Amino acid sequence: MILGARIIKTGLAITLALFICKTIKVEPATFAAITAAINMQPSVGKALKNAWEQIGIHILAVILAIIIGLLLGTGPLVIGFASIIMIMISNQINWSKTLNLGVVSIIFILDSPPDTFLTHAGIRSLAIFIGLGVALLINRVLAPPKYKLKLQEELHHLFQETSIYFLGSLNTFIHSHSMSSYELREPKELKTKLEKVLWLYEHSREELTNEDNPLFIERLLEISRGFIERGQSISEMTRQRVNRRHSPDSPLPTEKVSLEFENVLKVLSTGENKIAQLVRDLVNGIREGTTYGPFEEDLEYWIEFNQAIDEWHTKVSGVFYLRALMEVAVVATEMRLADRRLKSLHNLRKKQAKEILAGAKS
Repeated sequence: MILGARIIKTGLAITLALFICKTIKVEPATFAAITAAINMQPSVGKALKNAWEQIGIHILAVILAIIIGLLLGTGPLVIGFASIIMIMISNQINWSKTLNLGVVSIIFILDSPPDTFLTHAGIRSLAIFIGLGVALLINRVLAPPKYKLKLQEELHHLFQETSIYFLGSLNTFIHSHSMSSYELREPKELKTKLEKVLWLYEHSREELTNEDNPLFIERLLEISRGFIERGQSISEMTRQRVNRRHSPDSPLPTEKVSLEFENVLKVLSTGENKIAQLVRDLVNGIREGTTYGPFEEDLEYWIEFNQAIDEWHTKVSGVFYLRALMEVAVVATEMRLADRRLKSLHNLRKKQAKEILAGAKS
């Protein structure tokens, strides 16, 4: 098991909180340690965003607990009642994300002995704020993991690699008539990289700002996952096609195709080139900070594709050709989905660039 930055930060926070409390003789020191642990944040962005809310929720909890303790005393019923009031107030002022921290403080303080409530409440409040202070300090100062920068870097690499895999699968299908065999391979390495990027995405979401275009990042992650899935789908069509063409009942020579089907493959190859250009433009745009487009669906291309299918289909018949038609239809559908999503990504970047420019002018 690899020790992550958050694990190390939490351990240091607990140690430092206990050390401070032991040094200045604040007991129970475990309250400070627990407070430090539950107030640790996974990233610097989240730490800065929640810092004031964390401080506010603890101050509110301490004040509320002391007032209720003085008026109603202590005990399980009082603690439960105070927790309900704390939750209601936190939801009302939109502090629901940190209300658990406040409830813990309520429990710590109202669990004080009733005969010396105020004294113990004051000491326990001090322990709570020591733990909170240590957590905020370490969240802010100790070199936090830069998930956002790592996400952007790894996601761009993933997009390039998955697009190469998808385009390679497409190219292999188009030229599979010249293949004598085909081995279907699982893209395990790409799936591992996808899982890594998904993990980075989950841990960096709090760091992303509007300038980072979080919707674009989400869509880029989706299309990268789609490239893997669509590449696998096309590879399966290639396997079926090669096996079918080399089966004993194949009516065609193994290394030749009809002129009509050759035209279908040429149209598919044109579509492959169009998708490859969209990928290159997107990669260059991300790297250089430029935009392309806006893009619309190329209806003329799909009309040409349908015409090529119609010309081929009128010349052939039978189950053998029906299976070939189904394979081509699956590949064309995957191409069309990839084309639409790539153009959507381009248009999303173009839209953000216009919004930034309009904001700068105003």
